[in-house]
Amino acid sequence: MKYKKKPKNIFNNIMNIFKIKKATKSVRKLKFIKHTKEKHKKRFEKNKKINKAKDRKNIIKKLFFITILILFYLFYIKNITLNNLNELFNNKNKKRVGVVCIDNSHNVGNILVKYSMFKKLEELGFNATIITPGKFGKKELSFINNTFNPNLFLINKNFSEELNESDFDYLIVNSDQTWAFSLAKNYYDIAFLRFAKNWSKVKKFVYAASIGSDKLDFRILRSKEIIKELISNFTGISFREIGTVKLFEEKMGINGLFVLDPTLIIDKQYYLNEIKDYKGNFTSNEKFMFVYQLDRNYIINKFIEDSSKKLNYKVFKFQFRRSDVIENFIFGITNSQCVITDSFHGTVFSIIFNKPFISFVNKARGKARFDSLQETFNLYDRIIDPLSRRNIDINLLINKPNVNQTILNQLRSLSINYLKKNLDLF
Repeated sequence: MKYKKKPKNIFNNIMNIFKIKKATKSVRKLKFIKHTKEKHKKRFEKNKKINKAKDRKNIIKKLFFITILILFYLFYIKNITLNNLNELFNNKNKKRVGVVCIDNSHNVGNILVKYSMFKKLEELGFNATIITPGKFGKKELSFINNTFNPNLFLINKNFSEELNESDFDYLIVNSDQTWAFSLAKNYYDIAFLRFAKNWSKVKKFVYAASIGSDKLDFRILRSKEIIKELISNFTGISFREIGTVKLFEEKMGINGLFVLDPTLIIDKQYYLNEIKDYKGNFTSNEKFMFVYQLDRNYIINKFIEDSSKKLNYKVFKFQFRRSDVIENFIFGITNSQCVITDSFHGTVFSIIFNKPFISFVNKARGKARFDSLQETFNLYDRIIDPLSRRNIDINLLINKPNVNQTILNQLRSLSINYLKKNLDLF
């Protein structure tokens, strides 16, 4: 049997071969495409991870440099220590106290009253803010070494518009003639917290209010009912002068407690710490008398001149805001042989540092303040009316004052307990 060619079948076979090859190529192509996609995907994912890692490193670097800059600013420019930072974080959990004061930044006593109250509240564990009207700023309140850097809120125009109830747990009307009508701008807001009369969640009280006089201003008498209404929800009223306690009880029907000036309720070491690295404007060997005279007076000037010659002491006159700083006030008193002053706080700091002193009563600035110190500490021989024409014993500038420390400690304890009671510490 002869072999018959089947060209059609052969052609089909050839076509099948080509189809198989084409299909194989397509499969390979698909596999290649798939592989390429997977490869690109893996590479993309890998690059994505690398980029994320780079971004993280860049963010960490930026944060590191920002942290370094912040630390540099805080520690080297602002002189903030680790203790300060720790206090800053701890303050968030502390009760907030607003200390309302008059603006009298040119007066060293007024500044030290603010300082001492702030330090005492800080010592008791509170986050205090000094509230005062006017242009009084941190520069005026700071010492040269910047150790005192309090929270400060300056009232530009209106107390009620600039302060919020939610910012405070307590409000204190601070000392130093805050109830003297002639000295206080925004009198009713500072003296009696009128701006906070509807603040039911904030406890309010007065510490060592003073009017500086032995007479009530007629404007206070005329406002008797308004004042009594404003202080009706105060938890405590206290006065700095014994005479003022009696005056408000008799004339206004307002009962108050006698307490010490804020400068007397903190340990004197606070003041000494402020001058530990301060050299002052004195040579180490010279003996000098420290003179803090607020007003010119021929009798006082003559006494200073005569006593300096007799004792052979140089005279250092402290003139705050003109040429001196707060440190010079503390340094001058602590390093002097004696003090001559017509200032209430000049007298107080002579008592604090137990310095021989003579204080001339300054009637124009408030005789009642001196009378209270005379009566409290039995200082009738040292606190003198310059018009009394009495002979002054110069030995008073040699011998230290006989201040009864027991009475001072008892009054200090009473004053601090009053503060603690109204701050709910017992």
